[in-house]
Amino acid sequence: MKKICLGLIAIGLWSSCAPIRALRWWQPDLSDSAKFAKTKIDKAVVPFRFTQAIGQQKYQELSKYLDTQLINTNTNVFLVIKNDSIIYERYAEKLNANTLHPSFSVAKSYIGTLVGMAIDKGLITGADDLVIKYLPELKKNDPRFGKLTIQHVLDMRSGLDFDENKETPFAGIAKLYYGSSLRNQIAKLKMKREPGLSFEYQSINTQLLAAILERVSGEKVPALLSKYLWNPLGAESDAIWSLDDQKTVKAFCCLNATAADFAKLGRLYLKKGNWQGKQLVSTQWINTTTNADVLAKLGYKNQWWANNNTRYFKDSVSAVQALNKLKLNAPIKKMSNGSYAVKVKTNDYRAEGILGQIVYVNPDNNVIIVRMGDYANKNLYFNGFIPKIGREL
Repeated sequence: MKKICLGLIAIGLWSSCAPIRALRWWQPDLSDSAKFAKTKIDKAVVPFRFTQAIGQQKYQELSKYLDTQLINTNTNVFLVIKNDSIIYERYAEKLNANTLHPSFSVAKSYIGTLVGMAIDKGLITGADDLVIKYLPELKKNDPRFGKLTIQHVLDMRSGLDFDENKETPFAGIAKLYYGSSLRNQIAKLKMKREPGLSFEYQSINTQLLAAILERVSGEKVPALLSKYLWNPLGAESDAIWSLDDQKTVKAFCCLNATAADFAKLGRLYLKKGNWQGKQLVSTQWINTTTNADVLAKLGYKNQWWANNNTRYFKDSVSAVQALNKLKLNAPIKKMSNGSYAVKVKTNDYRAEGILGQIVYVNPDNNVIIVRMGDYANKNLYFNGFIPKIGREL
């Protein structure tokens, strides 16, 4: 009996470690907020609401098109906003405007914005500051931390030793997602290459930014979000954010809120950081983050993704004619299948989560599109379907 009890105790202890949790739950899913501890972020005292323009005749064709295209795509909510008006709104069965949706890595764009605010407020001197200026304990882990800047971390060009994509319960991302102590993982960070050499998407970067934010402010990240974004943006919902066993927020993911409240971050960027007459984050930060040339070159900036705008033609003549019509000067590339491609500069950008969560922002047409749901059966979302809608409205 004693051996059995000891065995059960051992199983209980092991069940709290990352590999066991990863084996039990494996891939992230939409119910993950129920698996972890969480903190609540209260809705705003004064809510901001987008106006309703659903049913207007000029958007009827869009509604018919989207109603057809979104069938069987595992989409839980699809929200299209233009000029602060909701022109299309679709929810899966049993869901509504008050449903909280997991954002996964869309949360990264909130952390990037909070870093910009910390710079504006002087809590961080600048994005080119060394990480060890704020987390000096990391220096002993690897001498290359002496070259790592906050900007490297913001742009996922840090060179940290972290496995994001390995399909194993022992990979870095499994430990980050299912582990009991995010602080311990940050404290043990090492590097595998010199920073700044190449882009590598690693969620640990965002968690590192969160650690810096908490160090310089003396406050927890959820409190910072509440004070500087959630309440000022007029959030209508009480959001929830997942925590590890030590009550450290999973800053790289796991913020749950309504689609309309997620759209408000997009609106903040559309408005160049100004919200109802108050400058929440500097125009300089917004311009730096969303600069089309920089996004096109890097593909990712300050925790936001660039959108691709590649157009394909059956022959080079068609490509030249299209460029002339658009009054554009862009190189024409012949593809392996004999078609021709033209990569056109674009001003739109997006926040993105692993299961196809999207907050798409188009400053040219003043459009925000939010898509929340599970893996799509159709490959519609990332660089094709949603940008096409935003660019044609």
